[in-house]
Formats: sequence, structure tokens, C-alpha cells
Amino acid sequence: MKILLWLITLLTVVSCDRYQVTFNERQIYTPPSLFTNYQIADPNLRNCVAQAISDQRIEHGEDLLQLNCSYAGITNLSGLKRFSKLETINLFNNQLTDIKPLMFLGSLKRLDLRENPALPCKDLLSLEELLTADLLRPKTCI
Repeated sequence: MKILLWLITLLTVVSCDRYQVTFNERQIYTPPSLFTNYQIADPNLRNCVAQAISDQRIEHGEDLLQLNCSYAGITNLSGLKRFSKLETINLFNNQLTDIKPLMFLGSLKRLDLRENPALPCKDLLSLEELLTADLLRPKTCI
């Protein structure tokens, strides 16, 4: 009977990985907390990153590998370098004017910057030289 009770308790704990479990007011299990140690100035980028962290259950900044922020109205990428292991970023159709923060993301494999018409051409060229990412660039730049 004790073994059966132990198995039921174990199954309950494993299946409730997002909930704190207590027994007789004693904490048995606390789920890991989501990553919050970052500061992003642009509210639209901040919301996109927060949603990605929630959806992907990110516990450490280095665990965030993919970010899809298309059509988000983002103008500023400051703070994004905190997520140094990002491999895929979709920034399609935003209002970006400065992409220098992307130059610190050496793990990028795919980057979509299309439909950001105010990007400086020299920054796009520098980014192409620095990164080995598959870069989808805007048709025009300034």
C-alpha cells in the first residue's frame, strides 16, 4: 500500500510540473521560475521576448534560441544581446533603424530583416560580414 501511495504521489508531482506541491504544509516541489533577468527598452520587443519566454518555458537567457517578432512595431533592439545564444530571429515588417545590437549575437543562423525600410545599408553590410547567418534583408536600405 505504501508503494502505491508513493507512486501516486510521484505521478502527481511529475504531471504537475508547473505547480507547487505541498504535503502537510511542507513544500515538496516548486517548479522552476521563468527567466526575468533582462531589460529591454522597446515595449514591443519586451512584450515579444516575454511571450517567447512564456511559450517556450525559458528558465535561463541562454535557453532562448528562437524569437519571432514579426509585425510587432519594434523600433529599438537594445537589450537583445542578453540572449546571446539566439539562433533564429524573425524581425519581418517592423520599424527598425539600428541593427547594431544584432552584431553581438554570434550564434545566429537565420535572421529576417525584410520590410524594415529605414535600415542603414552600411550596417547591413557589416552584419553580413560579422555573422554567418542566413540573412533575409530588405529590398531597400538607406
